[in-house]
Amino acid sequence: MKKIAFLTLLTFTLFSCEQAAEQSEFQVGIVEMNDAKSNAMKAFNDAYLAGDFAGQLEIFADTAKAYVNGQLTTPEAMMEGFLAGRTHYTDIKNLNRATTTTTYDNGRVFSNYWFVWEGVSKSTGKTVTTPAHGYFTWQGDQVVQVGYIFDSVDYVGNMGNSEESEPEQL
Repeated sequence: MKKIAFLTLLTFTLFSCEQAAEQSEFQVGIVEMNDAKSNAMKAFNDAYLAGDFAGQLEIFADTAKAYVNGQLTTPEAMMEGFLAGRTHYTDIKNLNRATTTTTYDNGRVFSNYWFVWEGVSKSTGKTVTTPAHGYFTWQGDQVVQVGYIFDSVDYVGNMGNSEESEPEQL
């Protein structure tokens, strides 16, 4: 009786493992959360929220490109621009955060960050919110391309004229 129970259990276990190993013909990669690359992207965005990008430039390759709403810049200039937004906004938050890293079968690796940016305009007092997406393109352990996409109409429109500086264009 023990042998029959053991063989039955073994058969179900092998069948379950075989089912888990099958891949859909439409699957083209693996998506992970809380992996090292996703955590690096979370740390980058946490540094933004803390208002201090110290040490964050180290994750970027020397030749890395940055895009903010399709405009080419450098990672360093992008970070400076993001921090300059604090001249115009307080209580900055990233709500409903989701971060994943996808490794495609062709070897390409992307970390993606979806969130809702929120801040209170120093000029108008209005709470501005906009859905946003950020991505890191990885080669090995370095980011070779970074991008952030968001609707900047309300963001720029509620900057006003600060006496400290002119409005930043991201």
